[in-house]
Amino acid sequence: MALVVAALLVCCPATTALAQDDNTSRVTAFNDFRPAQVSLTDGRTLKVPKANIFLKHSTLIYKSGNSVKEANMRTVKAVDFDDRHYVKIDTVLAFLVDTVEANAVYQQQVIDREAYEASFRNDRMITGIQFGEQINLITLDPQRDSTAVYPVINTFYYKYNGKMVKVHDRELWRMLPKEKRRIMQSMMAEEGFSWARRESVVRMLQALTGTLFR
Repeated sequence: MALVVAALLVCCPATTALAQDDNTSRVTAFNDFRPAQVSLTDGRTLKVPKANIFLKHSTLIYKSGNSVKEANMRTVKAVDFDDRHYVKIDTVLAFLVDTVEANAVYQQQVIDREAYEASFRNDRMITGIQFGEQINLITLDPQRDSTAVYPVINTFYYKYNGKMVKVHDRELWRMLPKEKRRIMQSMMAEEGFSWARRESVVRMLQALTGTLFR
């Protein structure tokens, strides 16, 4: 256990995201802390008995005795739970949504702080500082306030031809050859297409990979 604590030192990185698309009643990805295998940037792997993903930053947290600690994301490469695989993109974690041949879709989820604070101001006239008091590691408890609803921002990423790229029309357009750009334009013109919808994002990758109409 000492090795786990030494490797996962506390830090609090920042994050950015794209489109709001969901709500959650939890501040963690899972309702309970569960076993995880953590792959480190130095090649080692660690088994962590009680781990979770903190949606304030989309970072790894774990229980050490009676304390909940946030991992040093500089040392983390990937995190595997029984039913979900996370990889670090920049300084935050995103989970695997789907694979299309050698390509893949990843999704990052973080609580939309601005929307959350705005909703509280409308209802209770509180200040923005109280967000930190509502969602922090010291008082972290999934059952603490079952009535709370947190807006979530979803950011999608493609692993495409070996490169990780944020799913956004401008980002993709820059990296795609002309024939793939035509496919992209055609998919964006489909009824109901949205970069904020998981189904649209997966379908776009299938089209760009060439598997959609096989």
